[in-house]
Amino acid sequence: MTKGPYPRLLIDTKKLQSNIQTMMKVCQDYGIVVSGVVKGTNGIPEIIENFIQAGMKHLASSRLCQLERIKKMDSSVHTLALRIPMLSELDELIEVADCSLNSEIETLTALNELCQRKNKHHEVVLMNDLGDLREGFFEQEELIQAAVYVENKCPNLYLKGIGTNLGCYGSIEPDQENLGQLIENARIIEEQIGRSLDWISGGATTSVPLVLNKTMPKGINHLRIGDGIYLRDMELYFDYHFDQMYGDVFILEGEIIEIHNKPSHPIGTISVDAFGNRPVYEDIGRRDRALLAMGRQDIGDMTKLIPIDQNIVVKGGSSDHTIVDITESEKNYKLGDTIKFTLQYENLLLASSSEYIYKQYI
Repeated sequence: MTKGPYPRLLIDTKKLQSNIQTMMKVCQDYGIVVSGVVKGTNGIPEIIENFIQAGMKHLASSRLCQLERIKKMDSSVHTLALRIPMLSELDELIEVADCSLNSEIETLTALNELCQRKNKHHEVVLMNDLGDLREGFFEQEELIQAAVYVENKCPNLYLKGIGTNLGCYGSIEPDQENLGQLIENARIIEEQIGRSLDWISGGATTSVPLVLNKTMPKGINHLRIGDGIYLRDMELYFDYHFDQMYGDVFILEGEIIEIHNKPSHPIGTISVDAFGNRPVYEDIGRRDRALLAMGRQDIGDMTKLIPIDQNIVVKGGSSDHTIVDITESEKNYKLGDTIKFTLQYENLLLASSSEYIYKQYI
């Protein structure tokens, strides 16, 4: 039995700072500026502090309260608002964000008028939807017209660049074709406005493999990276390995509250689970099953957890419980023992936000 409290998220700050510096160096060598994204760890002050100590000059989040926190900790850090602004939050936006991603003329007009009244200036990056179908101008002509509008009609806005998002909704992989289109659109805009754009922002962590494989189209000079700094989960889905990065910056520990040998298939008429899903269960006989005191409310989809004990299998769970099959483990687990996991992005996002997950820095 180990000493709690549990469930617990162990955060190795030395490894975190190493990952931050490694990512910055790899991208810098390619001529790419990185905005470190803190929303994946809920903008925890200790995480922000480690970014600053590691030398990151640009930080980003979709949550304005997190950007405010950054500015209070170090006003010199350049802050980027990642979510298209709500009209109702523009007053707060211009106080805490140096730059924001935008895709609506009406919002840009309101933002410029507000900045004029407040005697402020604000940077904007216009988003270009290249097929992932989340945010951004979809038609090239609309994007170009918006850029010219900001440059010529919005004196209190500075057109910092254009950008795109790939992978977060439509699961579209960044490649030379779609990022090449972004660069082409940027060049057209530069010709129209008579100057170079500061940033051509080529996406987020899903664009990192192009940097590592040296296939990133020349011209992309900005990325918004969080997951790729915190975790190595993207290597499960993309054809690359980033061996200079630590994959165990974050370790989740859950305490065993029950161990029993039970059937592997539920008994009775199967309907839906607590979340309205209809899982499919495989009957592999009776198994030794451990119940952990943490669930979807704390960590999201627990089947995405990666047990450090490779002979353990996460079977599922509910809002407050996680079920693991320990039959094949060489360790003789007992009540009160803990099981450790590395994480995927969903798990980190939820665990860092949960007040029920204790955070310990090592």
